[in-house]
Amino acid sequence: MKNMASKNADFNSSAASHEDVVKISAKEKFSYSLGDFSSNLIWGLIGSYLLFFYTNVALIPVAATGTLFLLARSLDAFIDPVIGGFVDRTDTKMGRTIPYMRYGIIPLAIILVLTFSYIPGSDTVKIVYAYITYIAIGIIYSMVNVPYGSLMTLMSRDSGEKAKLSSFRVAGAAIGSIAVTGLTMPLVNMLGRGNQRLGFALTAALFGIVGIIGFEIVARNCKERYLTPVAQKTAEKTNILKTYKQALKNKPWGISAIFALLLFIRIGVIVAITIYFAIYVLKSPALISVLLPLLYVGQLLSTLFSAKMIEKLGHRKANIVANLGFIIAYAILPFIENNIPLFILVYLAGNVISAVTASSVFGMNADSVDYNEWKFGDRSEGTLYAGYSFATKVGMAIGSALAGYALSWIGFNAKHVTASAISGLNIIFYVIPVVITILMIVVVAFYDLDAQHKQIVEDLSKR
Repeated sequence: MKNMASKNADFNSSAASHEDVVKISAKEKFSYSLGDFSSNLIWGLIGSYLLFFYTNVALIPVAATGTLFLLARSLDAFIDPVIGGFVDRTDTKMGRTIPYMRYGIIPLAIILVLTFSYIPGSDTVKIVYAYITYIAIGIIYSMVNVPYGSLMTLMSRDSGEKAKLSSFRVAGAAIGSIAVTGLTMPLVNMLGRGNQRLGFALTAALFGIVGIIGFEIVARNCKERYLTPVAQKTAEKTNILKTYKQALKNKPWGISAIFALLLFIRIGVIVAITIYFAIYVLKSPALISVLLPLLYVGQLLSTLFSAKMIEKLGHRKANIVANLGFIIAYAILPFIENNIPLFILVYLAGNVISAVTASSVFGMNADSVDYNEWKFGDRSEGTLYAGYSFATKVGMAIGSALAGYALSWIGFNAKHVTASAISGLNIIFYVIPVVITILMIVVVAFYDLDAQHKQIVEDLSKR
C-alpha cells in the first residue's frame, strides 16, 4: 500500500479536486468489502450465537442476558465518539484509518475467543465474566470498525461510487454472515467433537484468524483520497461536543442514525430468536443453518440491484419500497409454516428486497458527512461515523436484549418448553420485526437529502 502522509496538503487538495472523476477499481472495492466480511465473522458470531451460548452452553440465567446486552452496549455512547475523535485527528504515514484496523484486529480476535470461552463457577462468576468480555469486545470492535466505516468517506465523495462501495460492503457483510450463520454449528460440532464449550472457543479462534487476514488486505489496498489537511484540523481544534452539536442540526445524519438504530434492532431480534424459532416452532434444529444464512443470502442477492434501485429512486423511496416488501413477506409466513420449501422461498424473497436498506443506510450516512462539510465546513467523518456505529451496535444490543427479555416474559425454559412459550415465540418472530419495520418507514419518510446531494458535491468541489 502506498504511504498516505496526511501532512502532504498538496496531495490532499489535488485528490479532493479530482474526486468527482476518480473511479475506484474493482480490486479496491473487493478489498474494501473484506473489512465487513471480517467484521461480520466476528460480530456476526456475537450477534447470532452469543445469546444461545450464554443460555444453553454457559448456562447463564436468561433474564440476566437481556440486561447484559443492553448495559454493555450503552457504554458505546461514550466509547465510539472518543474513538471517532481520535480518528479525525490521526496523522500517520500509514494513513488516518488504516493503523486502527491493522493493529486493532489482533486483540479483537483474541477477545473473541475469550468471549466464547466457558468459565466454570456460580451464576455470579459466569455473569461477571460475561460482562467483562462482552464490554471488552465492544470497545475493541469499535477501535477497528469505526475507522473502517470512516474509510468510505475518505475513498470517494461521489454518491454513485459510494453506492457501489456500499453494495460491495453489504456483499462482504452478507458473505461473512452467511459463513458465520451456516458454518458455526457444524464447526462447533466438528472441532469440539461433541463438546460445545470447546467447539465454540475453537470456532471463534478460526474466525478471528480469518478476520486478521481480511483487514490486512483492506489496509494494503484501500486508499484514502480525500483528507482534510491535518494542519487545518489542528487549527480548528474541533472537539467531540462541537461536532455533535453540529450533528444535531444535521437532519440527514440524524435520520440515518435513527434509521440504522431501528434496522439493527430488527436484525438483532430476528437473528437472536431464529434459533429458538427453528428448534421449538418449526421443530427442526437443522433449519437454523438454513434460515440464519438466508438472512444474508438476501443481502448478497440484493447487491445485484440495490445500487441501481437507490440511484433511480433515491434513498427515501427505495427504503420505503424495500420495507413494504418485508412487511408483505412476514404477513404471509405464518400461514405457510407447514410448507417448509414455500416458507423458505417467501422468507428469502422478503430478505432480498428488505436488504436494500442495508446498502442504503451506509450511503445515507456517507452523504450526510458531505452535507456536514457543506453546511458547517467540517467533515469530522470519524466522529460522525462513530455516532452511526453507536446506533448500529446499540440497535443489535437492544434487539438481542429485547429477544432475551421476551424469552423471559413468555416463560421460556430450555429444560421444559410449554405450549404458551411456543405461542410466544411466534409473536416475537413475526410481530416485533413488523412493528419495527413500520417505524423505519415513518423515519425514512423524512429523509430529504436525495435531491440536494448532487448540488452539494458540486459546491464542495469548487471550494
